[in-house]
Amino acid sequence: MRDRLGFCTTDDAAKGAILMTSYLSMALAAALGLTALSASPAAAFEPLAGQFDTHAACTAFQSIRNKTNPGDITTRPGASYEALGLNRSGGDFILVEMPDAPVTTQRWVKITCGRLNGADAADGPRESTDNVLALSWQPAFCETRSQVPECEALNSGRLPNAVAQLSIHGLWPQPREKVYCGVDAGLVRLDESGNWNRLPAPDIDRQTRRALAEAMPGVASGLDRHEWIKHGTCYMGYGGADEYFDDTLLLTEAINQSELGDILPNGIGQYISIRRIRDAFNRSFGDGTGDRVSLVCVEDGTRKLALEIRVHLKGVISPQTPLSELLLAASPVAPGCRGGVIDGAGLQ
Repeated sequence: MRDRLGFCTTDDAAKGAILMTSYLSMALAAALGLTALSASPAAAFEPLAGQFDTHAACTAFQSIRNKTNPGDITTRPGASYEALGLNRSGGDFILVEMPDAPVTTQRWVKITCGRLNGADAADGPRESTDNVLALSWQPAFCETRSQVPECEALNSGRLPNAVAQLSIHGLWPQPREKVYCGVDAGLVRLDESGNWNRLPAPDIDRQTRRALAEAMPGVASGLDRHEWIKHGTCYMGYGGADEYFDDTLLLTEAINQSELGDILPNGIGQYISIRRIRDAFNRSFGDGTGDRVSLVCVEDGTRKLALEIRVHLKGVISPQTPLSELLLAASPVAPGCRGGVIDGAGLQ
């Protein structure tokens, strides 16, 4: 407070000195290179303690917003870095200490680049536990997209598996607006342009890549790249793209080996209702599981074709979690399309 003449009292002067010291400390910290924290508002920064173990060579940004990277620094696969914090609670970038990095040793790395271990590992971003698995009947898809490479192959008899099983469209973390997590704006624009084969290939091992090519014919058109960039980056599995696609393959195999996996290839040319699809789920995975499945149809001239099932799941997807458990944990959903014809290969 001030005295009656407007001068500061002794207590005010002391407080002012403390305040000035605080300002000087903040300025000094900024000058010493703590600009890495400028990537997001200070209030959003989530401190962490532990080690971040990386499994890929990922860009180490000085600033997330400006995408600056003095020295073109990347993480080393198999290396371990001190974790300092997330860009926000449940964020998609982690701040790590990289002792040899120029300008500032504190760098931002995508959380999908590795795994957080140590004291605060539980505070890191969680793997998505609310997901929708979209599985397509490829012949129906190819009635309306006959010019894409996978449909040319199917319609000429070179994709026999696509007429024998459901094909992967994608695994989509929910809510539906949860897309492009931590993805550069330039890649988002490229993805939205439809030039998917120009997107970077997802970082997956040879075994996963081979299995995906069989289960997802759209790989020929870059569908795997699109699904990873748009949806997989929000899955937040510690194994990155490899875990995302392995989990997708795991679910797909279980459904293709169920009763529905027999009905579809043996019912080509016949009408199938959503009721029959749901009943097949109930018999394969338990009563009530079918209520978590919806059907999408597509018009082809005078015909309505069964195009895709969407399977709603709740919980952590892993080999240890039965599909029945994931289904029953989800809420029942509207059935969608009432039914459609199971299309055969070739243009009808």
